[in-house]
Amino acid sequence: MDAIEIHARRSWVPIRWGDEIPQISESARLELRGFTNGEDFWLGPLAAKADQLGEFKIRSQDNHKLKGHLGYVEVMRQSGHVVGEFEIVPDKMSETNYQALRSVLEQVWAGLLFDPEGVSGLSAQLPSPVDLWKHIEQPLREIAAEPRSVLARGVDAKRLEAIRRPAELTASVLRASAALFAGADTQRPGRGNVLVRDVNIPENALVAETLRRLVIYARRTPSGADVATRAQRLLRSYPFSACSWYHGDIATAHARIRHDPRYQRVEQVRQVLEGPQSFATEGPGDARLGVKGISRLYEYWVFLQVLIACEQKYGAPIKPGFDVLGSHTTAGVTRLEIPENTTVDFNGNIHVAFEPRIDSAGTGWQNLENVPHPEPNLAQTAIKPDVAVLRLGVDPAAVIFDAKYVNRHWVEREAAKIHARYSRVRIDGKPLVRQVFAAHPHPGIDFVWAGYGSIPMIPGQPVDLTKFLL
Repeated sequence: MDAIEIHARRSWVPIRWGDEIPQISESARLELRGFTNGEDFWLGPLAAKADQLGEFKIRSQDNHKLKGHLGYVEVMRQSGHVVGEFEIVPDKMSETNYQALRSVLEQVWAGLLFDPEGVSGLSAQLPSPVDLWKHIEQPLREIAAEPRSVLARGVDAKRLEAIRRPAELTASVLRASAALFAGADTQRPGRGNVLVRDVNIPENALVAETLRRLVIYARRTPSGADVATRAQRLLRSYPFSACSWYHGDIATAHARIRHDPRYQRVEQVRQVLEGPQSFATEGPGDARLGVKGISRLYEYWVFLQVLIACEQKYGAPIKPGFDVLGSHTTAGVTRLEIPENTTVDFNGNIHVAFEPRIDSAGTGWQNLENVPHPEPNLAQTAIKPDVAVLRLGVDPAAVIFDAKYVNRHWVEREAAKIHARYSRVRIDGKPLVRQVFAAHPHPGIDFVWAGYGSIPMIPGQPVDLTKFLL
């Protein structure tokens, strides 16, 4: 049987199990070849037909069953043989969704880490970047035009004839006075001491710090892109660029700006931006991928939503609690990271894990045992679901959540697949998993069947998961 090939990265690549999975961009033209004349085949749930040359061409965004789908796509021939799969990866077409997802992800993540009791009120507690910018835009213009400063000793070009005070005289000025410009009778200037107005002071450093915080916060908010650009541009200009390396304590500025309403307005915004939602954080590392990391960020967000639901149902987590969701660096920045097997414990012997590794030998997370599926195409010796909620004790049970950032036509198919993949887990020889849920970003698809189902989880919209927990 001829190999099926896909056009990926400017070359034809075979699709077959065991090889590296080919990737194509979501906005790229999908091209396959290697079928027989007019052969019917399947791309996931999409029925397709090859042309007379055994080729198939389509734009993913022109097909309602492929548009917006991210992730793996199985290719099954007319004979029923699944030849392999390829992956559709996001590009600029998903940029808006990516920005929205990253914004709500970092808000919830920072809220769990720094203010666990205020999670539900995060978005309402902090004004939008646009509102904050409007509050300080005019004061910033006035400060930039006439900043506070102090007199300090500086160095500038100075001729001997312009010296008025002994403190201005330097060896450089004396040496230069002995030399004349070529063909001229005037003295060459030297580097003399002068009095200058220094703007690198606590008051202006406070403004620069406020702008930096505003840039960080605005970049994490879908409506804040323009504010981030303006604040960044102001940071690079005088006088705030001179405060980039200020090492003093800006707390001393509080008393000095008491009678300057311009700086007081800026200080008001800085205090607002000291909340946990705008805390200086780094990561998650997958965010560096930009829009290409959208599926991974969705998995993180689903995990955090499950943690919020568990807190509502079981109470505050047991120490270290949500601290396992990040680590503090020596630079005073909190790095957001959730490695596999990260577990948060709750009262009632409840354990919630992100990507717990469960193998058939029972040597993985919590010593759970995965029983491979009897169907060879579905059998796996080791599994790693996105989120597992486990109850141990006299009546052990588990609920699995798996994030599926896919086209709405794929949700039911993916839900059935993860049920076959993750439902066969036991402990001490007893079946453990009660339900397996596919979390997806589409409203209206909320079917719950025997043992599995699908749950709409849309970033930025409330979701109640407590009814699905143990």
